[in-house]
Amino acid sequence: MLPSFLQYIGPDFNFTLSYVIHNGFELDQDFYGCSGGVPESNHHRRQYWGVYFITVGILILILYSTCLIAIAKSDQMKTSAYKTMLFLGICDLSSTMIHSVATGILGYNGIGFCDYPRLIFTLGSIGLGSWMGCCISSMVLAFIRICDLNSQIKMRKCFAGWKIYVILLVFFMYSLYAMFLSKPLIFNPVYMSWFFDPGVGKDPTLYINVIHTFNNVMMAVSTIVFYGYLAIVFLKESRSSATKKLTQMQVTILLQTFFFCIFHAIGAAIYAYMQFFESSEFIVLVGHLAWQSSSGSVCMIYLTLNRTIRRSVVKLVCSRKYNVEHYAPSIISVHPRSRANSRMFEMSNFHNFH
Repeated sequence: MLPSFLQYIGPDFNFTLSYVIHNGFELDQDFYGCSGGVPESNHHRRQYWGVYFITVGILILILYSTCLIAIAKSDQMKTSAYKTMLFLGICDLSSTMIHSVATGILGYNGIGFCDYPRLIFTLGSIGLGSWMGCCISSMVLAFIRICDLNSQIKMRKCFAGWKIYVILLVFFMYSLYAMFLSKPLIFNPVYMSWFFDPGVGKDPTLYINVIHTFNNVMMAVSTIVFYGYLAIVFLKESRSSATKKLTQMQVTILLQTFFFCIFHAIGAAIYAYMQFFESSEFIVLVGHLAWQSSSGSVCMIYLTLNRTIRRSVVKLVCSRKYNVEHYAPSIISVHPRSRANSRMFEMSNFHNFH
């Protein structure tokens, strides 16, 4: 009864983590069986790249975890944006464990799918679910920012009050669907990246993941549209002003839009492309680095461009005797008389910009 139901909501049930769990952690040998003719993978050890991914991954985990703790303790947690940022952070941490730490360890040792099929299958499922959770929450955060700029958008009411919890539950279910009822990513040590084809000699078209392709195309397009819209709004404001120059606040927000847009769009587009077309080692590596940067850039932007979170992190990691008011100057210099107004403006503009 249970397998029939799962096959109904997941047509490729035999390719999924749910099937593996239900089958006593045994993979379907018709699609993921390793024959004796499969080449040995330990001939493709990438020790330098392995050390790089492990080191950067640990750094991202430390910095991002600190930011998440600061976000969770912030007074702004009552806002829908901060709740979404927390969900995004959890997905990013899970994703970092796969695209950096696991990738580094597997690549350093030249471990391929047929060396540890169940482990790599499981890690690939987690990585896919985490990535798709990051995508959907990132897109909604961009839309929340647009709603803040345009109060006439009626859909902004969908994120108010208890409704944000319903949206976050949908995000969670979307991520779980990708993790348990979708074809997983499989690590390939030759390219130091993750593909859907396990490379066991079967037809590669069997492993095409449609929902992943849809997710990535939607991510690439919507990210450019949403963040491009924000950039255009600020550029128009600067042209209509007397000085015709962007303020430091606008420059800061434009920098955020650029970094979030470029890494998510590149990573999503290349990973979708890799499913259907043969890609060079360079293109594959760029795509994987973009996936890694899509997580790492978030915590770096929190610490460099978001004054509210940066100050919270300082309070968290420094001694109680440390006077946060004497912390290094922020990006935006504020006259003492207007400090209160600037603080209110910052809280209303930066707290919901991931």
